Amino acid sequence: MVQVHIARSGVQLGKYPEADIPVLIGAGTVRRTDHYWKKGMAYWLVIGRTYDPPAAAPPLPAASAKPVPKPMRPLRYECLRCGHKANTVREEKPGNFLMEICTWLANPFVGGLYTITREAGKKALCVNCGSEHMTEEVW
Repeated sequence: MVQVHIARSGVQLGKYPEADIPVLIGAGTVRRTDHYWKKGMAYWLVIGRTYDPPAAAPPLPAASAKPVPKPMRPLRYECLRCGHKANTVREEKPGNFLMEICTWLANPFVGGLYTITREAGKKALCVNCGSEHMTEEVW
């Protein structure tokens, strides 16, 4: 019996018999956006795109560990101050949200300008130390 490994957001949920996958999808236990891998596959695939994948090339003998799905977000941030690496940053906008609401109520045109300037002045801050010195790299 072939066991299928299921992962969601980079975390393995478990392994199930291949014949039970349609039942698990129907029950909602397994989502169509989850990734799956079984012995003999070279990499993880999305269940919703290819339910019954074609026979994949055998894995390379040098790689003994199973491949892990890549994170959903394609960018990675690194803080130059503390060296913390993360997929998300804390965003901070200049100005005041209450002031933005008041300007929208007083004059929608001025409120729109205030909102645009707040969005343009947005800063990406490190979630660990709050530093503005962040680099962004594509995986």
